[in-house]
Amino acid sequence: MITRCQIAGLPEPEFTLTDGFVTTIRRKPDGAFETVGGQVTPPVTAPVTAPVTAPVSDYVIRLIKLLHSEGPMGNAEIRKTFDLRSRRRLRDTYIEPALNEGLIEYTLPDKPTSRLQKYRLTTKGQAVLLNEPG
Repeated sequence: MITRCQIAGLPEPEFTLTDGFVTTIRRKPDGAFETVGGQVTPPVTAPVTAPVTAPVSDYVIRLIKLLHSEGPMGNAEIRKTFDLRSRRRLRDTYIEPALNEGLIEYTLPDKPTSRLQKYRLTTKGQAVLLNEPG
């Protein structure tokens, strides 16, 4: 068996002993089909439709609507408008998802933790608003 694998240009078979005796032989896919008289199928083409994107959360929609109407705003201004006390809740629920989706951006991209940092709507964020019902 080892000699036949070497002649065929395949790696040597693996012999293992578990609950029973197991032999693993690696095959070249094209060669395996030709051996049994089959044909190799052409590679699968790319999907025709674009993948479905996840819907934007209501919290993020609320944030981009606010930035659309008010312009660039800072953390404290957004929290005051939404009547939020927790910076973490604002960051985790509103800011981070919107930043990750590219719907908003920093006004000071080189200083994301600056106390003067504000957020503004991107072109992608404006496009989401145009497609948003109501």
